[in-house]
Amino acid sequence: MSSIFTGRVSGAMAFALILSGCSLSGTYPDATEADAAKLRFISDMSSATLGVFDEQNCDGQTTGILNNLFLADSRRRANMSIPPASQKTPYLEIRLAPNKERMLHLNTQGTGSVCGMAFTFTPQSGAEYELTFSRAGSQCVTSLKRLHQAQGQVVRSPVPLVNKGLASCLGANALFPAPVKGLPATVERDEMIEQIVSQSIISEMKPGPALSESSQNEAVDLVVDKRKRQMNLDLPDAYWTQFRQNVATYLKQAQGVKASALEHYKVEYHTRLSRLDTPAIKALVPDTQATDVTQALATNNAMLQYYHRLDEQLQKETMADHWTRMADLDKRYGVCERYAQCWQN
Repeated sequence: MSSIFTGRVSGAMAFALILSGCSLSGTYPDATEADAAKLRFISDMSSATLGVFDEQNCDGQTTGILNNLFLADSRRRANMSIPPASQKTPYLEIRLAPNKERMLHLNTQGTGSVCGMAFTFTPQSGAEYELTFSRAGSQCVTSLKRLHQAQGQVVRSPVPLVNKGLASCLGANALFPAPVKGLPATVERDEMIEQIVSQSIISEMKPGPALSESSQNEAVDLVVDKRKRQMNLDLPDAYWTQFRQNVATYLKQAQGVKASALEHYKVEYHTRLSRLDTPAIKALVPDTQATDVTQALATNNAMLQYYHRLDEQLQKETMADHWTRMADLDKRYGVCERYAQCWQN
């Protein structure tokens, strides 16, 4: 959920970048719907910004700037019902049209470095959220929480962060580049590419044995029994039937993550190799006279890192889907009005 990009930029260039894309209130217009979601962006980092992207605004819209030497901190507010935990850290608030997917991009420009991350987000009708952006060592860290009140107490429930990109913006700009086409396929090229990809697969990429039906049922029973004890609420059998089904669905999907990651890995590796000319592909085929061992190892290592990121991403997506199903269930049965640790989307 965090990433960092570093590089040298001059003070004049950094200042120009700040002023060209940001102002006290930014270019993003607040949503006007009565059931608009509200989001509070909190950051203690230098020149922190929040950009909003959707299919009509692939170049993004700015919401203001925080902690900048030359501009006063934003006083942009959205009349949120739940105040921030602390008034000491600068923040801004915006209103978002509900049930509409967009991408949020966070960025900070400090001395000689840039730190940022992005994720896709579909806010719920009338919901309130807090988005924090801070630094932990050499990384920038982001967390998103939904705010609600239960039994007179404020509850901040974590929301999974997943970046699925915006398919409608592909090719629109450098942030959403169009896929690069590969060179024409031949039998020789396809055979070499298949050899490179197949021999790059290591044991950690291969799916493990599937859970037996009895083991899965036992796991579901444990989760359901634990949840019943934690909640201690009088809920109808229909609730627990659906709860059990949701858990079983999650376990099944979670078991399929590694197989899905491996298939995506193969496709991506094949796609990247298809863009190389034939001599470059030959240099990557293992154990031949034309093999460039250094380049082959570097390429395989880069793809292994891609696999790790992909596996993590798919796990997050699986958890996010499960989170949504559970949140919808708790909403239908009014659980959040009675139990502070309910599922919140």
